[in-house]
Amino acid sequence: MDQRNYQKMLFDRIEMAFSEWQDRESIAESELYRFLHTLKRMSGTIGMDSLAKFCSSQLAMLSVDNMNRIPVHTLNNFKSRIHRIIENVDVLKDSDSLDMSINHLDDETTVLIIDDNLEFVSYIKELLEKMGAQVIIALNGKRGTEKFYSLRPNFVLIDLYLPDMTGFEVLDRIAETARARHVIVAIIGVEASRVNKITAYERGAMDFLTKPLDTEVFISYLFNRNEMRKIIGKSVVTDGLTGVGNRRYFDEKVNYFAELSTRSSDGFSLIMLDIDHFKKINDLYGHPAGDDVLRKLGEVMMEEKRETDHAFRYGGEEFAFLLPGATVEESVVFIDRVRTRFNAVVFQQGDYQFSVTFSVGIASYKDGVEKLISSADQALYEAKRSGRDRTVVYNIETPLMRRKLHLIIVDDDMLIRTMLFETLSEWSLPDIDITVHAFPDGPSFLESNWFCPEEYYIVLLDGIMPKMDGLEVLERLKREKDEKNVLVSMMTARTGDYDIKAALWLGADDYIMKPFQLKDILFRVQQLMTRIL
Repeated sequence: MDQRNYQKMLFDRIEMAFSEWQDRESIAESELYRFLHTLKRMSGTIGMDSLAKFCSSQLAMLSVDNMNRIPVHTLNNFKSRIHRIIENVDVLKDSDSLDMSINHLDDETTVLIIDDNLEFVSYIKELLEKMGAQVIIALNGKRGTEKFYSLRPNFVLIDLYLPDMTGFEVLDRIAETARARHVIVAIIGVEASRVNKITAYERGAMDFLTKPLDTEVFISYLFNRNEMRKIIGKSVVTDGLTGVGNRRYFDEKVNYFAELSTRSSDGFSLIMLDIDHFKKINDLYGHPAGDDVLRKLGEVMMEEKRETDHAFRYGGEEFAFLLPGATVEESVVFIDRVRTRFNAVVFQQGDYQFSVTFSVGIASYKDGVEKLISSADQALYEAKRSGRDRTVVYNIETPLMRRKLHLIIVDDDMLIRTMLFETLSEWSLPDIDITVHAFPDGPSFLESNWFCPEEYYIVLLDGIMPKMDGLEVLERLKREKDEKNVLVSMMTARTGDYDIKAALWLGADDYIMKPFQLKDILFRVQQLMTRIL
């Protein structure tokens, strides 16, 4: 979708507002202020500077707190002026700078946008995805905070005013962890006052971006900050939160030990461990409690390892050890010592106390780094599947359970169901079993025995269906199965923004506009897969 489509969305919103007002005698001044405020934010971002300037001049004469009534019939001239401005707007395509920047970013660049302006987030989402980045959307502060901690983005853009809290309050909840992870955090807002900028910087933001965004400036800003992020990442080998090595350092060390083993025949073992039920810890006791658990595990790992061993945070709540010269038997003895000490820790959060366990998979280096990691990962999956709080050693003679990914299509259109089923059924991944399921409506899906806690799910959910609307299905899913291993992408053909906004508000992880290309669906599924596998 280029800027012309977003301009049309904005035209439609303007017409809808005036159409609604025609049925009323008057509107509050505060309502007109909010209308112009939204219009200004979006118009400048999508290349309609003259309309943005007009809105600014009108806002200067209004107040968001004033409840005085304005007769609707007096707005006719106001409406005509907006129409004249729109008629004189040069309809723009995406700028040349955007064309030059296609795929300039990569899929390791993950941007979380916390903003309830759907036109704005839709435009920025498509802009960044064209450049190769992954984009996560949250329409309120609570959901944005949850996605920050669970999906680990490296960019966060936070609107100054959200439906449930201010951008500053979101900052207070994520700033410490963002600094530890070297995450680029920016507040974005129309009210770019000196006080707001100072407050943003004092509370942990790296930048304050003024709405409406200038697209070309925004692109240059992203490239600048992304290069800085990569340089910092290359120079830092320690995970800021836990004190163990980070994922980049793990990749470096495991390849080093593999080369050393090839030259000298010295073996080494890989231990992969995953904290059990970590999401429940965050849900029950809060993200600060989850961070305490991660920090404590890092502390125990560093104190228990030998000088020649290496400890890492592999990602999220998953950690790893590289033990040079160790057999799997010695690795089991070592990790049992770590487990005994960590399981004995009693965490305190307010009036509550709780203990935590972890599951382990172990493999020895034999046939390359990729096979080593895959083997340890399969053993870890078996440990989790068979009850958690245990260790499983990979044995080639005893095939272990491979991770299972279920792709679920819920759509009443038989042609779309069939096309998606056939396309997705042809997709395969090493060491992961993929199964595709198709349902004609919400009840048949929800009433099926579809869920297993140890398996992974991506649900492609149609927005309009008989018997039960897609939004009702989504609400049930998020209420009953709001788990890290279940992601939902809403498919919608409705032209209005209500369904997309409602879906994101209810917790949808992505949305897809109909009609779509099958290759685009596969690309979206692949992106979602990287979040859970």
